[in-house]
Amino acid sequence: MPDSPILHGLNDAQRTAVAAGDGPHLILAGPGSGKTRVLTHRVAYLIQEMGVNPYRIVAVTFTNKAAREMKGRIEAM
Repeated sequence: MPDSPILHGLNDAQRTAVAAGDGPHLILAGPGSGKTRVLTHRVAYLIQEMGVNPYRIVAVTFTNKAAREMKGRIEAM
């Protein structure tokens, strides 16, 4: 697995999900497991490490609260 600053601070399962290969991925996990964290780090990883254009990325959550949280975290990264 690549050593990227984006992966620092993630547990093994989160790191695996963030650095997963190309293409779409579905992340299912229980409450408090770090789904929003994984999604935000995945978006940052795609942009910074894989050179994906941000306008070609779709990240979906089920609540407006989570969407706002993801947007803020991605902007901060």
